[in-house]
Amino acid sequence: MSKPGFGKLMSLTEALETAKACLPELGTEKIALSEARGRVLTGPVTSEIDVPHFAKAAMDGYAVRAQDTFGAGETSPLKLRIIDSVTPGVITEKAAGPGECIEIATGSPMPDGADATLMVENTERQGDEILVYKTVAPGENYIKIGSDISAGTNLFAAELELAPRHLGALAAVGVTEVEVKRNPTIALMSTGNEILPPGSPLAPGKIYDINTTTLGESLMQFGCPIKYMGMVKDTADEVKSAISGALEEADIVVLSGGSSLGKGDMVPQMLGELGNLLFHGIAVKPGKPTAMAVSGKKLIFGLPGYPTSALSNYYILLEPLLEILCGKKVPRHFVSAIIDRKVLSSIGRYQFLPVRLSDGRAIPVMKGSSSITTLATADGFIEIEENVEVVEKGAELTVRLF
Repeated sequence: MSKPGFGKLMSLTEALETAKACLPELGTEKIALSEARGRVLTGPVTSEIDVPHFAKAAMDGYAVRAQDTFGAGETSPLKLRIIDSVTPGVITEKAAGPGECIEIATGSPMPDGADATLMVENTERQGDEILVYKTVAPGENYIKIGSDISAGTNLFAAELELAPRHLGALAAVGVTEVEVKRNPTIALMSTGNEILPPGSPLAPGKIYDINTTTLGESLMQFGCPIKYMGMVKDTADEVKSAISGALEEADIVVLSGGSSLGKGDMVPQMLGELGNLLFHGIAVKPGKPTAMAVSGKKLIFGLPGYPTSALSNYYILLEPLLEILCGKKVPRHFVSAIIDRKVLSSIGRYQFLPVRLSDGRAIPVMKGSSSITTLATADGFIEIEENVEVVEKGAELTVRLF
């Protein structure tokens, strides 16, 4: 079979829309609360209990009948008799009667008969009695049943991305597992006869695999299970076998390398044999030799092997798609800066331009897409749209920070 050429390049917008139309329905899953940070709820969560489910003291001091403190002051203290002492988790069987009080610690269950907590600072202990130097009102320093969460309250709605503060509220009502959107499992591999795993002896003509690290670490922010498939040689059989194996284990397969038109670039051809090749070549710079196919309900992406091209493809192509699939937005931060040199672009091609920031200036980092330090030394990137041919020096632009 002859390998497909680029032909007419698909715009980035068209490529995204094409991919969005093919996104699989992944359904839901129940997971333990301890694993739920960053996951997205599929339905509301309702509390079955009151929080707190018992009245408790808000301060250290004495549980009292508020009326027994009326008229107390610095110069005219009243006396109350101590009949018991309670601490958190302990319930006293005694009730506070007229002229009585119960020593109590913060968070302890309020005894029957008491309707306020008198702070210890406003008392003086004398044996089994206290002198009361301040009046308290009914309900003072007293936490009511359900004052935080009432039984039947809808705590959180569907589509919420769970943060630690949400998990704490769920733990407070006794939730141990939640139903969330299932994240896609992603198979990740690099292709190329020249690549080696970092740490192995570096032979002449060989290079260390970069893309597995940069793409894998980028994908982790979505909390997706990642299957690391290793490195694949540039032969039709090995590429085809690797993709076939990955499709059995994952919802999305991401390859880097072998996606262009060179003699050893087998990925587009194998994508066409294993599925429906939807595009090969998109109008972006860097990253033009990008391919995508659908196999059943699974997606396969063939990204360029050059590190900057592969990682820029992650930002502009994979990241928006994963936001939809996982139901969560990646935090994005932007600053305005003045570009410090004239930049020529190509009409009809979107350009991803890495920049360093210095004193309000955006300085293009132009080492080329084969260099990992193009992005490693950049602070962010500028997006130059397809209809822009020249960005003049001194133009104020928006920089998305890494």
